[in-house]
Amino acid sequence: MRNRNLLSGLEACNCNGFSSRCFFDQSLYERSGHGGHCLDCTGNRDGPNCERCRENYYQREDNYCIACNCNEIGSRSLQCNSEGRCQCKPGVTGDKCDRCEINNYDFSEQGCKPCGCYQSGSQGNQPNCDPTSGTCQCKENVEGKQCGRCKPGFFNLDEENLFGCTPCFCYGHSSVCDSAPGYSRVAIESVFARSNERWTAEEYSGRTLALQFNGITQTIGASAPGREAVYFSAPDKFLGDQRASYNQELEFKLRIGESGPGATVEDVVLEGAGLSITQAIFGQGNPLPSGVTQKYKFRLHEHPDYGWQPRLSSRDFISVLTNLTAIKIRATYTPEGVGFLDDVKLETARRGAAGRQANWIEMCSCLKGYVGQFCESCAPGYRHEPANGRCICEDNTAGDNCERCNRGYYGNALQGTEHDCKVCPCPNHGACTQLIDETVVCLECPKGYGGPRCDLCSDSYFGDPTGRFGPVHVCQPCDCNENVDPNAVGNCNRTTGECLKCIYNTAGFSCDQCTRGFYGDALASLKGDCKQCQCYRSGTLESGFGPPVCDQVSGQCQCKPNVKGKNCDQCEDGYYNIVSGEGCEHCNCDPTGSLNHTCNIHTGQCLCRPGITGRRCDACEAYHYGFSSQGCQTCECDSIGSVSLQCDPHGQCPVPKRVPKRVKRVTRRPWEQRCRPLV
Repeated sequence: MRNRNLLSGLEACNCNGFSSRCFFDQSLYERSGHGGHCLDCTGNRDGPNCERCRENYYQREDNYCIACNCNEIGSRSLQCNSEGRCQCKPGVTGDKCDRCEINNYDFSEQGCKPCGCYQSGSQGNQPNCDPTSGTCQCKENVEGKQCGRCKPGFFNLDEENLFGCTPCFCYGHSSVCDSAPGYSRVAIESVFARSNERWTAEEYSGRTLALQFNGITQTIGASAPGREAVYFSAPDKFLGDQRASYNQELEFKLRIGESGPGATVEDVVLEGAGLSITQAIFGQGNPLPSGVTQKYKFRLHEHPDYGWQPRLSSRDFISVLTNLTAIKIRATYTPEGVGFLDDVKLETARRGAAGRQANWIEMCSCLKGYVGQFCESCAPGYRHEPANGRCICEDNTAGDNCERCNRGYYGNALQGTEHDCKVCPCPNHGACTQLIDETVVCLECPKGYGGPRCDLCSDSYFGDPTGRFGPVHVCQPCDCNENVDPNAVGNCNRTTGECLKCIYNTAGFSCDQCTRGFYGDALASLKGDCKQCQCYRSGTLESGFGPPVCDQVSGQCQCKPNVKGKNCDQCEDGYYNIVSGEGCEHCNCDPTGSLNHTCNIHTGQCLCRPGITGRRCDACEAYHYGFSSQGCQTCECDSIGSVSLQCDPHGQCPVPKRVPKRVKRVTRRPWEQRCRPLV
């Protein structure tokens, strides 16, 4: 017991600073040589020496013991590891095991259940489901709790398809289809290794231009003779039935020879089935063209994210590709510009070709009266053109199978009634299309006209073609005197013609005058003649707000009183202190004592005659007298005989009382006479 007495009398508790109370523990003493067993450990500590964290706590790097806070439902144990992470049940995640893992649901005592989402059908190919219901988040054309099947009217659940499945086209004669066997991925290409490969160049209006081929750079080029944009036009191998290119990509490389390109919504053009769809060159995340060759990719799909205009239904979009008559890529982006094209590729599929399988080609289950892989033909016993197999179309329909409305008509030609196709409400019986929301949009508006029905003036034109605001006025070009950016949108009011985006510091209804604070000739042939007024603020009349303004033609500023100069930066003769901001002050020079009526423009000091002083030249200097137009004369009082050197206004020097007042001054020898300035 000597050790117990020794410990209880001398040894400290050794609680690592987390307690000051302990008791002697014989067993602990025998194990460690120290018998102090700590009591009431603080800081969430435990152990004989408060050396460890309590149960369900962990020790942080800063030596603090922090509660594990493991979720009782999702954790296998309430004790976490040394990093504070709990041990989770199956399908459970989180440092505290408090939620289901991605693609798991139904958080419970047993853990979470796997959702079983199909990756190919899941949004972004990232299987994920509602943590409560287990319903998976599907791609746009996919359905089912686990995103495992295509929606009705779609086929080919594909991981590479952003939308999951491809719509059945079938010429509108069926909505049931499946993947056709035997097709492989291929690409139609032009690499211009030896020739122009029958590409052509044409202006926006359709006039054919010369196309250059460079065998060294293996590119084709085109140049604009004027302001009209020029396009590269694809040869026949890219045209015809290209429905296999739906949801695939059109790729090419482009370089231009100038800077500052002006893009439009008609930089990439696809024409077919009487329709035209267009795209800006910078659409789908592509760059603006430059002097460096850049790669461009455009996905051929109707989804609004891809930006094709006008927005079509999937059936109409595929119709364009099924009878593709033109692919045009804009070559020039500035007046008299040049452009160079290279490595054009159109992704597609072909039966019997070598390569990866292409499962996006349909095999349709046709309705009665139609046969063929795409339901493209009339069945035996149904009317068609004997010579070429085309159906004989009636009721304003068109197409090999009368599957669409004729040009100048719109509607759903597949309903089978004589009223399916209605006359387009467009000028000159022009073509139109019907959008997904059933809005009818005219496609061939006359120049200067726009809007769904060609009933509005297009950009840079003005008028009132329907008389909405008064008498009917045809659309005519806005006259902004070339003082607007021709590539800008909204340069003028489409009803009144008022110019809204004048540049070159011009303003006015027609950008025909210099803007406030500028002057010059706004109509000069060499633009930029409007220069900023240089009015001196202190000398110019306030304009109400902003900097001072000048005459918009001459540049003459409006001067404050007694201020002159084109910029109002000088006082008139006889005035000074322009910096006062109140105009210039009159010098007010004494007409007798000053040489003239002018003064220093800063101080107002007049030019005094000899012997005269004062800002106004209105007093004799010290020791002078006789203020007159000849100046003042020197007193010449004798320093010995006079009380002061200052004489009175008559030149009389003050003398002591003992000197007779008749003594005026001391006669000096000639060499002692003072010199006086000549007047």
